[in-house]
Amino acid sequence: MSFGINRRTFTVVSAAALMATVAGSAFAQSGEYPRNETLYMSGAQWGNIVGFNPYFGNFANGLIGLVNETLFRYDPIADKYIDWLAEKGEWESPTVYKLTIRSGIKWSDGEDFTADDVKWNIDLGKLPTIWWTDLYKSIKSVEASGNTVTVTFDGTPNYQAWQNAVWNIPMMKPSQWKDHANETEITSWTPDEPIGTGPYVFDKAGYDPTTRVVWTKTPDGWWAAKAGISPDPKPKYIIDLVNSSNNVALGLLLSGRQDLNNNFLPGVATLISGGYGLHTYYDKPPYMLPAVTSWLLPNTKKAPLDDAAFRRALAFAINTDQIAKVDYGNLVLPASPTGLLPVWDKYIDKEAVKEHGFSYDPKRAAETLDEAGYKKGADGFYQTPKGEPIDLKIEVPSGWSDWMQAVQMISADAKAVGIKITPRYPDFNTYQSARNTGNFDLMIENSQPLSDTPYTYYRYLYQLPILSSQTNYNFARFEDKEAWDLTVELAKTPRTDVDKMKEITAKLQVAFMDKLPMIPLWYNGAWAQMSTTTWKNWPADGTDRQFIPISWRGWLQMTGLDTITHLEPAGE
Repeated sequence: MSFGINRRTFTVVSAAALMATVAGSAFAQSGEYPRNETLYMSGAQWGNIVGFNPYFGNFANGLIGLVNETLFRYDPIADKYIDWLAEKGEWESPTVYKLTIRSGIKWSDGEDFTADDVKWNIDLGKLPTIWWTDLYKSIKSVEASGNTVTVTFDGTPNYQAWQNAVWNIPMMKPSQWKDHANETEITSWTPDEPIGTGPYVFDKAGYDPTTRVVWTKTPDGWWAAKAGISPDPKPKYIIDLVNSSNNVALGLLLSGRQDLNNNFLPGVATLISGGYGLHTYYDKPPYMLPAVTSWLLPNTKKAPLDDAAFRRALAFAINTDQIAKVDYGNLVLPASPTGLLPVWDKYIDKEAVKEHGFSYDPKRAAETLDEAGYKKGADGFYQTPKGEPIDLKIEVPSGWSDWMQAVQMISADAKAVGIKITPRYPDFNTYQSARNTGNFDLMIENSQPLSDTPYTYYRYLYQLPILSSQTNYNFARFEDKEAWDLTVELAKTPRTDVDKMKEITAKLQVAFMDKLPMIPLWYNGAWAQMSTTTWKNWPADGTDRQFIPISWRGWLQMTGLDTITHLEPAGE
């Protein structure tokens, strides 16, 4: 994610001024929640909060993980699954998977959480607007009996898709959602107060969709703490702040009035040594754990971005080393031409990268365009082979300063080759809507998080069919049936069969680098700046707190939740 402050104007000298700007802010003056009992987070919510539907973009941050929990969780540092609402999940045969649901878990309204509830949530996959609908098509039956749920697949299961789904599908209360479990409302309707099984519940009195959501510890106690599976979280309240004024947000963090900030902050090394009580996972560069690949997203339904030669020329034109150095101060690394995250390095085909990859080479970029029939006009910019002018727009959300500087650098690199690209900075919700509906030329995009398998990466790139609204995958709207078929084959390969996975991913890497439906740029860090003023025991390298201190959507059900449950008051 990004933090909206102009890096060219931020200096340590300005820190006092930044802290002064929050003195009269609504956040600083909100005294209804005792400071020593409240955890303030920020970094996920850009634009107004859009309710409490986990299948709709920009829902209240913390909903999945703090309220609506998942059957399992995943620890990416240890590369292991964590039994959660389900105490066991196992393959009874190559086509039958059995879940054993924990007993003693209750919904926040006091009713029991049951195997029937799990079956209902899995069966939501029958709706075409649900993100695992393709996986559900391979399921023959879902049966609940006692505390077990048996899922029978029709033919070879999508093993990897299923394993990924069981730690990402949020459990919602059927009685709250049953009248809205249809193709349209499942991604548009929102309850007034979500019902979940997690350690927190919604605090309606403190909610303001323009500024914050407040979560309060469940009054009847949390099942995981009662069972001794997890520490009981010490913060009585969690307030997730909407990213608004950059000066206010940074001032809150530096003054100890914000505890966890998951934005990119320029000058982080100076901040850590500046006496502000800040903490990062590593105490030296790169300071942050790796998180996601940041991409140049082309709309492949628009010319000339529908041309693989033009996309490859763009890849050769961009100096990602310079972006990493100047824009990020070497807090990030340029991405592999495959786009695969470092955690998946064992799958990268090094020989294929040598033959099919790319690196910064403006001369090669121009040669690629020339060979494909593009010619420069009188203004010095390339035109299409038909002689039409090329004038592309590249968009990133307003306030995301690292991305804003990156697109300025990309635009300059493209201009040096002869490609006209103009940056634009819409608000986040406008940016997201344009991405989902295909109303854009170019964007920077990085919504696919680190996961347990490279299958999720290729699903993100290639999923078919293309819908009118692409809310999760294939934002480039790129149609490559052969690559999608390989992705499906990968999904049907057990995670234990690493050799087969390597064989399939090698083919996918060649297909990707030859056509570049998206262009990998750099690896974003798991941005996390933590204040030790109110809370301590934050995750850190070299300790027993090997958790990812991230509150972004999709990360709490990894070990973001453990970050919260292991905190202790700083004064104790």
